[in-house]
Amino acid sequence: MFYVVVDTESWPSIAMLIYSFFRSRSFRLIGGLCGIALIAFADRELHDGIPLALLYLLPICVMSTVLRRWQIPTLGVICTLVAELSDAFPWTVSEGIARDVLYFCAYTGAGLYVSEVLSRRRQEEAHIHAMQAEMETRRGVEEQLRLLFANSSIAIISADEFGAVLQANEAAETLYSGEKEHGTQALKGATLRVFLPSLAQVPIRKQGWEHLRTMMQCQGFRASGEPFLADVWFSTYMTSSGGRLTAMIVDSSFEMRDRENANLEQVMVGSRLAVGALSHEIRNICAAISVVQQNLLLSVPGDKQLMEFDALRQLVDALERMASVELSLVKRQAARLKLESFLRDLYIIIQASLSEAGIALDWQIDPGLPDVWADQPSLLQVFLNLMRNAEKAFGSMSGARLCVKASSTGGLVQITVSDNGPGVSHPDELFRPFAAHHGASGLGLYLSRAMMRSFYGDLRHQPGLAGATFQIELVAAEVEE
Repeated sequence: MFYVVVDTESWPSIAMLIYSFFRSRSFRLIGGLCGIALIAFADRELHDGIPLALLYLLPICVMSTVLRRWQIPTLGVICTLVAELSDAFPWTVSEGIARDVLYFCAYTGAGLYVSEVLSRRRQEEAHIHAMQAEMETRRGVEEQLRLLFANSSIAIISADEFGAVLQANEAAETLYSGEKEHGTQALKGATLRVFLPSLAQVPIRKQGWEHLRTMMQCQGFRASGEPFLADVWFSTYMTSSGGRLTAMIVDSSFEMRDRENANLEQVMVGSRLAVGALSHEIRNICAAISVVQQNLLLSVPGDKQLMEFDALRQLVDALERMASVELSLVKRQAARLKLESFLRDLYIIIQASLSEAGIALDWQIDPGLPDVWADQPSLLQVFLNLMRNAEKAFGSMSGARLCVKASSTGGLVQITVSDNGPGVSHPDELFRPFAAHHGASGLGLYLSRAMMRSFYGDLRHQPGLAGATFQIELVAAEVEE
């Protein structure tokens, strides 16, 4: 007894091998040749019957699927000879040549037609596969861009030609609504005019307008109306739906604040060095005065005493010259300053610092303030010094509040900075360069007043009010006709 063991798990592999063999080039060529031989044999056996010349088209079509184009006419010639030799028609010049030409054209034409159809089909399949691969690649890229857009820490928005925000990622929504309203969808569907007014002025409506790829620094506004300083990288382009603008936005308010605080600290350090050098010279002159005074006590009246008095007078004159040197003599170049724009930048710089310190800011600025003559960096350092003094005075006090008011009267702009702190204990020593209190150098207010006077402004303390109140006075620029 014999047992046949069949591995059913190998059946799919066997079926694939058989399928691959029937689809192979060798099988088609061998099958086509066998078909030609069978048709020729049948044509000779049916010598007096119906001619079978048309049946050669079937093996020709099968073999044409694997033959090259130049090989198909050769196959047509072979089939023409086989058909002529196998049929029952006698060959004559008048009939045989016409019949053979007809056979050759029919066989070759059918083979070339099948070859061309398959070639076009292969090209279409390759094109479809290429398009599918391109679509898969595009979908992958779009998915990566979508993830980058959604998860980027940089605020990214896109807007149409009318300034309406079409897309905004989470960072942009947070930047617009603020940290307290995190997660709300307020920017998408809004307009650039309320978020970034300067960016809304970028021309993107015209067809054929030159595409812009640049950056700008401008002022933005949150949903609450609070301003912030923004660095914006943007580009414009055209689509089938119209002009589009894409922008990446970074809040640079803290960088601006740190930069200006660093500038103020640099000025203070330089001033301390200058005052230290001046103090050294004063100590030398004082030592010389002390020596002359001792000589006067020891000497008797005479010519030598007169010389000592003259030396003492010269030393005193030197001290007076040193004392009369004002920092305001080092004039700063005053220029026309847009005060409203300056105050908006100032708000951006100080608001975050005061909020971190738990100090409420009361901002009362009259609209339509005129331009003033001032040096912007110096004026900004004056305000920063006043804010820093207020923060130190408040300490850990609860309910701290700082108020900034600005108004214009009679060709002057007066800006008042007041707080509800403990006030000033020694107002007569505020602007003395060597009157240090609470570990401070005492140079801040002295330098601030000197800076203000360098461009014909002034800084004054207003006594008698609760807390500390300082008034900054600036000269309004004349309106040009």
